[in-house]
Amino acid sequence: MCSPSASESEGSKNVQVTKLDNIVTPISDGTSRIDVIINWRYVESSNVKRVGWDKHGNMYVEYLSGDCYAYMGVSRQRAVATAYSNSVGRYINRKIKKHFRPVKLGVTS
Repeated sequence: MCSPSASESEGSKNVQVTKLDNIVTPISDGTSRIDVIINWRYVESSNVKRVGWDKHGNMYVEYLSGDCYAYMGVSRQRAVATAYSNSVGRYINRKIKKHFRPVKLGVTS
């Protein structure tokens, strides 16, 4: 898991998305721990729990399995498009995984 819980919801085109802005999220790349401010969107998906992005051009995906990945160099616009797509998993597979470098993240308490 990549961290905190939800509070406010908004819908768009039959897609239910829960919005959390500016959440300080402790993450680890296995060697060090940093706090990153991430704008998260909880999504309705059979595989993805939530999608987020930071101000440095990185997108974060937390899967229902608990695995969390950062995709480096993904624009905020593309991350938002991912969160609001009709099929989040399909969008990630077609538009993100093939074009951006993933980094598997761990969560620190």
